[in-house]
Amino acid sequence: MKKELPAKYYLAHFRELIEFVTSQCRHLLEPKHSEFISKINQLDEQSQCMLARVYSRKPYLVHTQSLNYEEITSPHQAIYTLKTAGILFEPNAQHYQQLIAHLTKPVLVELLGNYEEQISLKKSAAKTELVTIACDFFSERADELTALYSQYVINNREDYYQYFEFLFAGRLSSGDVNHQNRFVMRDLGLTAIRKEHSKSLARFNTFAEAQSNYILNRHRLAFKNIDKAKNKTTDDKAAYIELAHLVIGQQAHGAQARDIKNKLLVRLYKQLKNTDNQLAFRLLDACIDYAEAQEIQIREQYRLGNKEWVKAQLEQIIENPLSDDLLYFADDFLMRKFNKQTRSRLSSMLAEAQCVLEIDEIYRGNVEQGVNEHYTAQGLQVFNTENTLWQSLFGLVFWHELFVESPYPPCNEFDIYPQVLQLDNFYDAQNTQIAARLESLSTNQALLNLVCKHAAQYFEQPNGLFSWHSDLLAPLEALILNSPLNALLAHLIAMSKQYLQLKDGYPDLMVINSGKVHFEEVKAPGDKLRRNQLTTIDHLKKVGFTVHIAAVQWFIDPDRIYSVVDIETTGSLKGGNRITEIGLVKVQHGKIIDTWTTLVNPQRHIPGFITKLTGISNSMVQDAPVFSEIAQPLLEKLAGSIFVAHNVNFDYGFIKKECAEAGHFFNMPKLCTVVESRKTFKGLKSYSLGNLSAHFNLNLTNHHRALSDATATAQLLLLIQQASLTTE
Repeated sequence: MKKELPAKYYLAHFRELIEFVTSQCRHLLEPKHSEFISKINQLDEQSQCMLARVYSRKPYLVHTQSLNYEEITSPHQAIYTLKTAGILFEPNAQHYQQLIAHLTKPVLVELLGNYEEQISLKKSAAKTELVTIACDFFSERADELTALYSQYVINNREDYYQYFEFLFAGRLSSGDVNHQNRFVMRDLGLTAIRKEHSKSLARFNTFAEAQSNYILNRHRLAFKNIDKAKNKTTDDKAAYIELAHLVIGQQAHGAQARDIKNKLLVRLYKQLKNTDNQLAFRLLDACIDYAEAQEIQIREQYRLGNKEWVKAQLEQIIENPLSDDLLYFADDFLMRKFNKQTRSRLSSMLAEAQCVLEIDEIYRGNVEQGVNEHYTAQGLQVFNTENTLWQSLFGLVFWHELFVESPYPPCNEFDIYPQVLQLDNFYDAQNTQIAARLESLSTNQALLNLVCKHAAQYFEQPNGLFSWHSDLLAPLEALILNSPLNALLAHLIAMSKQYLQLKDGYPDLMVINSGKVHFEEVKAPGDKLRRNQLTTIDHLKKVGFTVHIAAVQWFIDPDRIYSVVDIETTGSLKGGNRITEIGLVKVQHGKIIDTWTTLVNPQRHIPGFITKLTGISNSMVQDAPVFSEIAQPLLEKLAGSIFVAHNVNFDYGFIKKECAEAGHFFNMPKLCTVVESRKTFKGLKSYSLGNLSAHFNLNLTNHHRALSDATATAQLLLLIQQASLTTE
């Protein structure tokens, strides 16, 4: 059932935020904030409604005539009350530039037309040009705009209210993402929340911590706003320089503030390195224990010829690295630049790949799937895993420690991601709990039982680590039952100690062969191994897992099987339409080797115009199987082949959607005969199946029935293949 918002939902959200700040954040407020809250609490409901409406607007200036709402019976009185209370203000001569920039082009033309004897004006000029003319003209006569000033109020949301939103959310967001939208999405059931969370808590302990985080967040938004312009004009460079000085001078209290400051310093460095080299290096020097800044410094100083300084820094990093990632960089850089090694560690690992696989080039767009099917054809059990496998194992094993009894509880219902992981101090804060949890897992079965128990107990609860789905447990069970227990526990400990380093970079595939698990990182020709992958793969190897780097070589498989598919439906892919018929024609070695078709009960009405087009009526599908009943047989017929259709994304998209609703994963290499026909038979007026069938005399005897269309498409595919052989 669709949820409805009450008439004054925004007022409820406004009051919810004020109540949170009042009850939980008094220690984070300045006297001016407390005074502002006191003024709000003394307002009548109509005036509070109006203030909430003004603060929901984006522009700095809001036209009072636009503030008419059904539930505010006297908007002018509400605005007057807010002005009298000293909460809202009219603009004045100081704001003439903002006012002029805010005006629409017609209003600007009318305004400047009043001074046509003094201004050379082209009404066809762009608005930006008119704004420049108006700002120059009124710079000495801003008081003449008084009549316009009185029509607006200043949206002073940033003065106080933005800080309150920050205290609640912990960050500032640009665009439409603000606390009101967050509450609206919650009330409509459209966003993930912690439903069991009942009380909101302050996320900062001290005023200094809150203020430094807030100011750095504002600087971060300022950087985004400068970068958004993309003009790279002199003004942009001046704005970056001004912001750089502000960020360097801003103290960072707490781990989150240091992280924001470090990232912002590096981003500003990248903007200024080519225009103000001295300031750029000051930005790097201002970073506090930040690996990326250290790496940039070393590379730049080496480029400038300061090799002795670089060597000393590299040796210092190797002695006391901030992270494994930085250690790998330092070790690698020292070996290549000072010990004359010709290959980086990443290149060496790729060059020394344990296995080279020949994979059909049809998988160029999805090489992991090609390797998956290569091993599956050998009778091995294969899972596409990447980061999800280890994120879900970690989350389910430590669910209680992360989400139930954490010393860093969520500050409100919107805090999905565990704060202790964001701060990367999970092990330091909870090592006793972690040790006790892992000591209780004396067997692989005990570990699997815990994972299954937590999955059943907390299914579909949002967690920020992984997404719930029906097949989540299958790869976890395969991993747990086919791996050494000590390796599993050792890597879980490593993740708890260095979560931010080991949360990603995991191999693409997990393969089960004769009761043993190994991992495959798949690399197509030209692919590179990223350093975070090196870090994670090394950790997996250290604790006892086997990891292969599968170097793929492409070839054309002469034994390819093409499954040519056509479907009939109740309508387009959007709008909840369903499949009514499926036709399948299999092609191999230039011949049709199999056909299959079935009607499908769409479990919804077939529109009359669709029946007229396809000949498929409601009575025809009444006793037909529903898609979930034929999904498995269909997938078995398609297995190991290439999905072909005329306008392939339509047929493929429908089957993928239907499979997902039936609880099946669907992923195949695909080929479109429309695309291939355009390449092969250039210059035709139309590439519809009907026109191509007429042009090439294909066997399209019953157009818009699935098997007939699939048969004609299969014949078209054979023509395309024959033409390709001729041109070779």
